[in-house]
Amino acid sequence: MQAAPSAPEGPHMTNVNFASLSASISIALSSASLAACGGDDPFATNSCSDVATTCVQIGGGDVDALQNAVNSVEPNTTIILGSGRFVMTNSLTIRTDGIHLIGQGIDETTLDYAETTAQVNGVDVQSDDFLVQDLTVLDAPKDGIRVEDSDGVVFRRIRTSWTAVSDPTNGAYGIYPVKSKRVLVEDSRAENASDAGLYVGQCEHVIVRNNVVAGNVAGLEIENTQYADVYGNTAEDNTAGIVVFDLPGNPIVGRDVKLRDNIIRNNNHINFAPGGTVAVIPVGTGTFAMASRRVEITGNTYENNNTGDIALLSGLIVESDEARWELATASLNGTWEDLGLAAGATAGTITNFRSENIVVANNTHSGSGTMPDTLDPMMFGVLLVLVYGTSPIDNILYDTIGETSFHSTDATMNTNDNHICVGGNTGGTFASMNVEVQSVQNIVPFFRPAAPFAPFECTTLNGGPVVAPTL
Repeated sequence: MQAAPSAPEGPHMTNVNFASLSASISIALSSASLAACGGDDPFATNSCSDVATTCVQIGGGDVDALQNAVNSVEPNTTIILGSGRFVMTNSLTIRTDGIHLIGQGIDETTLDYAETTAQVNGVDVQSDDFLVQDLTVLDAPKDGIRVEDSDGVVFRRIRTSWTAVSDPTNGAYGIYPVKSKRVLVEDSRAENASDAGLYVGQCEHVIVRNNVVAGNVAGLEIENTQYADVYGNTAEDNTAGIVVFDLPGNPIVGRDVKLRDNIIRNNNHINFAPGGTVAVIPVGTGTFAMASRRVEITGNTYENNNTGDIALLSGLIVESDEARWELATASLNGTWEDLGLAAGATAGTITNFRSENIVVANNTHSGSGTMPDTLDPMMFGVLLVLVYGTSPIDNILYDTIGETSFHSTDATMNTNDNHICVGGNTGGTFASMNVEVQSVQNIVPFFRPAAPFAPFECTTLNGGPVVAPTL
């Protein structure tokens, strides 16, 4: 992988294309003239005067000029949008490298898709060295901002949202980098998505920091992603706050994910997903790690998540057919050879349904687990009510799928084959459950050891700490 540049506030220096620059100057002068007539400067925050490379200014609300600029844009061009509302009728599609799309601020520049009848993404990108900054994408028919197959991606101070609250017809994903490398998402907001507000899928080397996710089914998801550092985010009023997982069939195995120093509270929003994996998430979920490995969940603040704070789950919970989890090694992307993944039944395959090698430490917990969701389709909340009655649910729950042995009272008769480490989370409580035999008709008591939770008292990952991403 090539050395990564630092994430800039504006574009990189490149050679100026003088034909494009001439056109840019013409547009800029036209915009400046309009601003003079209208009073306030629509480019007061960001303008081409701040940019050393090819740059185009688009007056606020001028959709035709915006689409024309995007359709004819040359590489390494900055497009600066003035303050105002752009009433969009189609996707803003970018297929040129080095494009930086910059507005005047989340509350100043809006791409509004409420009148778009085509089922399209709001901003649809395949572009290396892509930056989107200082704008809002509202009411996209599908995903808000989708960036795919790109290397060097920055989302900064942007917002994606849908006007309707808890509406299953809202777009699935707000901020959505997928199958991309070297991704930074910072200081942004994602709201009211019917699947996930901020969804990082099948990516490598990712930083997600200082964002707010609210009103979504899943607030922030890290899916089938390698080397991710997720910190300083606030997840509030979602069905589930911040989650990390693998799904079957994706050609990249998730690994080395840090969830640290986030605030995950009051995630009790109704589940309004129209379908898919997130439709079975219980209301009131703080975090779950599912089909995951080499994950650290540390230093987070959990408050008032009604079903519970942290669940550590096998992928067989959502897909019980192990054959569906087989991945041909010849087709895998990223780094996986050192993970000790279980072989599939088919020659030349591995499987990624196991959750293993996870550390949970130094989190704080208050007010959670007092009202489990008894309406979730998997009846997990019903099981919790039958086990706990009116007592609060333990802060960390582990399903024990794949363990050699389970016993509800004797620590020496419980195995920790999957290397689940909760010994450093002594400010919370822990329970494991024999999910493979549990049902609402056959209640097996949970194993609820005191801190440091032997035999799960380990505090470090096998193979060393999670590797920080490089951008």
